[in-house]
Amino acid sequence: MRPRPVVALEPLEHEESAAHRASELRGVQGYDCDVCGEHFDGAPAGSGLFIWTRGDEVRYEDPPQCESCASRVTIGALLSFDSGEEEG
Repeated sequence: MRPRPVVALEPLEHEESAAHRASELRGVQGYDCDVCGEHFDGAPAGSGLFIWTRGDEVRYEDPPQCESCASRVTIGALLSFDSGEEEG
């Protein structure tokens, strides 16, 4: 006898929540890319760096990036550095 298919009791709001729930069940940590917003499982391929101050306090944040966004940001920075462009 074949087992009955598993049926979700609650409708999923969107696809990201299904991916997030699946990663939690497998015990894999997932992240949302800070650049594109897509959810991915496993370690971030890169991260940004935000630094800001409030009075004497300095705060640091390392937002995660997926593999394709980390590659694009890195290549863009290298091309900008190579061509001698500067911001501001």
